[in-house]
Amino acid sequence: MDQAKDYWGRAEQDLLDRWPKGEDGGYETPAFLTDALEAGGEAELLCQMLRSYDIPVLRRYEKDGTLGKVVLGFSGYGVQLYVPASRLEEARELMKPVDEAAEKEEP
Repeated sequence: MDQAKDYWGRAEQDLLDRWPKGEDGGYETPAFLTDALEAGGEAELLCQMLRSYDIPVLRRYEKDGTLGKVVLGFSGYGVQLYVPASRLEEARELMKPVDEAAEKEEP
């Protein structure tokens, strides 16, 4: 039987395993990506999209947002999303809206 692991207090159990390390062996610095709302599912959608591209996302709750997350299941203040600094530009590109008109014109 596998040994149980203690993940208390970590929203994503494998975040540290997926977060890239620098040349010195320490974790790479997180870079601010965007603010997102949790109430409509925006934050979760962005996190899952980035995760599908193997970009780890760190969530940071401001003010009393952590309490709202525990009590209500979401933070009324929203959440700040951070990604590894080396993947910031890639994450920004993925978040750009797609111009549907330009897509229809291309053969």
